[in-house]
Amino acid sequence: MAKYSLVIRRLMIVSLTIVVSRAITSPLLTLFLSNKLGLNQQDVGLLLGIAVFIATLLALYGGYIIDRLEKRRLLILAMLSSAIGFVLLTFANNLYLTTATLVITETASALFLIGSKAILSEKLPMGQRAKAFSLRYTLTNIGYATGPMLGVVIAGVYPIAPFLIAGGIAFFSIFLMIGIPKDPAQTASAGQPQSFMKTLITLKNDRTLIMFTGGCLFSTVVHGRFTLYLSQYLLVTHDSKRALQTMAALLACNAISVILLQYQIGRFLKREQLRFWIAGGTSLFIVGLIGFSLADSLLSWCIAMFIFTLGEMIIYPAEFLFVDTLAPEELRGSYYGAQNLAALGGALSPVICGFLLMHTPAPTMFYALSALTAIGGSLCFMSGRRVALQQKR
Repeated sequence: MAKYSLVIRRLMIVSLTIVVSRAITSPLLTLFLSNKLGLNQQDVGLLLGIAVFIATLLALYGGYIIDRLEKRRLLILAMLSSAIGFVLLTFANNLYLTTATLVITETASALFLIGSKAILSEKLPMGQRAKAFSLRYTLTNIGYATGPMLGVVIAGVYPIAPFLIAGGIAFFSIFLMIGIPKDPAQTASAGQPQSFMKTLITLKNDRTLIMFTGGCLFSTVVHGRFTLYLSQYLLVTHDSKRALQTMAALLACNAISVILLQYQIGRFLKREQLRFWIAGGTSLFIVGLIGFSLADSLLSWCIAMFIFTLGEMIIYPAEFLFVDTLAPEELRGSYYGAQNLAALGGALSPVICGFLLMHTPAPTMFYALSALTAIGGSLCFMSGRRVALQQKR
């Protein structure tokens, strides 16, 4: 990372620490909510889905704000909100307070993601963005290699401790961003915003963005919150102890695979071939999902996860590059905020999967997810073809 500026280096490190804070709690969240509120898996899925849905809509306006105000301050606000949200979650004893707390943490996460993407696009030349995003994604997955296992171990000693530790990590991460000097150019231009409604009209008129976001939404049902539906599935088909152990192993497999291969794959991504990369990533998702449905041992689970992860390693930087190609310089945050609406797929995922797990044989969930990712990949491929045709004209 030595070749990058102070802003990019600090952003990379903070991306790692923020993911560690979320990863510590990720395999425990559904079990924690089920035990604390006495909900079944379908109701837990509905609760998480509502929180993600509200947070995603709020993030659309957040993208607009990121274009208008100093991005560093907004990232600090997002980290502070995450810290407060994790701590409040341990005190939430009723459904309404729990929902509000989940909305806070999910909105903060979305705002941090959009803001960090916008900073990468703003501070780096076009040729370095794919590599930098892949490096950032690699670093964040180091958190997933250690966080879940650490969370499971800590929860065995004191169940609410992982959430308190997650809040502490998010809070102390703020001091890394405080040390970054303000951007005078951005501060000077922040006082002349175009209206939010005018920005929405611009986004609405970009048909390629709408088609791509729709495709990403279907795909995000599958890859955006896979930890949630895998934990739901394992809690239905295994006892709690074995489910947590399997989940920790799968998350570690996912993270280690990304750490070893993500940067290498990111180096080969080219803007002119994005639609073909997306088609390949979608195919790997489908193969991985079918593998999950057939898995009957920890080894087979990990093999399916590796295949699934290969798709993830392609799709994430490809989506970033595609929106980076579409977005005007002055509307990057707004475009990333609009594309973040695809996270509604993450809101739908636990709801859909919870319903299927309650009313159909458990493996049916994976076949339904395979169909959804095929639809999403097709829409993304068609939007990529439209961009290719426009560039030839």
